[in-house]
Amino acid sequence: MSYSVFVKRKYLFDDTQSNAVVSIIYTISAVACPILGYLIDITGRNISWVFMSTVITLIGHAILAFTFINPWAGVCFMGIGYSILACALWPMVALVIPEHQLGTAYGIMQSVQNLGLAVVPLVAGWLVDSQGYLILEIFFLGCMCGKKIELNISQNI
Repeated sequence: MSYSVFVKRKYLFDDTQSNAVVSIIYTISAVACPILGYLIDITGRNISWVFMSTVITLIGHAILAFTFINPWAGVCFMGIGYSILACALWPMVALVIPEHQLGTAYGIMQSVQNLGLAVVPLVAGWLVDSQGYLILEIFFLGCMCGKKIELNISQNI
């Protein structure tokens, strides 16, 4: 089952409405990433931006999980959070990895990201089938909290 099915079931949207809600994440990203990337370049402090993206995405998932507020609100938070994450996280590799190893580092990052994109939908499908969408959102919230704890540890090092 896809996220659009969640939107259809929880908010009683039709196919067109639910697909529009789900697609807004990518629309926001297409518009916001260049602007946010420029803002992050000006301000620096990439770890703070990554932390902020985690909190914003956490809010988006919490809205979808625990409220019946229009799903556009939660999904817009998620789109902004994901955009900030992409603009702040990937450039940090060049700050910590020697230039002659950047290709390998980016390749490993892309491989790990693709592994997550392959495995998480399988876990999500199993959770939805066996426990329902609320547990799926709680799973996503747990993943976001784990990332937040990891960022706090890395800031203290």
